Amino acid sequence: MTARRTFEDRLLVELQGEIERRESVPGQVPGPLPVARRPVLRGRRIAMAAGLCAAAGLAVVLSPGTPAQSPAYALERHEDGTVTLTAHEQYIDVDDQRALARQLRPNGIEVDVQILRPGYVCAGDPVIWAQDPQRERVPISTYHWARKLTLHRGNVLVFVNFNDGSEPHKVDVYPTGADVEPCVPVKPTPSGS
Repeated sequence: MTARRTFEDRLLVELQGEIERRESVPGQVPGPLPVARRPVLRGRRIAMAAGLCAAAGLAVVLSPGTPAQSPAYALERHEDGTVTLTAHEQYIDVDDQRALARQLRPNGIEVDVQILRPGYVCAGDPVIWAQDPQRERVPISTYHWARKLTLHRGNVLVFVNFNDGSEPHKVDVYPTGADVEPCVPVKPTPSGS
């Protein structure tokens, strides 16, 4: 045997000791062996775990779309109280529209998120028709969105979404709540059919 004891050597000595203890007590039924455990977390492991947790936390904070701004849009507040809304994406989904409403509320700007059932449009909206593979006339939804809007206190920003909110349709800005034109949902029908 070498001066340095291997795991196998230590295990053999421990097992021989356990056998001697059991043989010395007559009539004892063998039970589970007590397990000698090393502490799982030592200095290096604790430091490594803390470093990994810190890196993961930093990645969550710095990732796009985290709490302060959505990647779909940006808000710029001005000294005169106006807010510039810039769209980074063509479509702002309903969750981002609602988050935008919460961000604009302190500036006195209301946001109305309207959701239409599948197959409906607002009365008076232009509808473009096409033919599907079965040669049936079907409406094509279009999306109207200005890429940059300047909003003032008292303005109302209205989002209209098609198909239970799965498709953004249009965005309108009204000077006040009294000026908002309500969206009356209608099923479009092709003219001249």
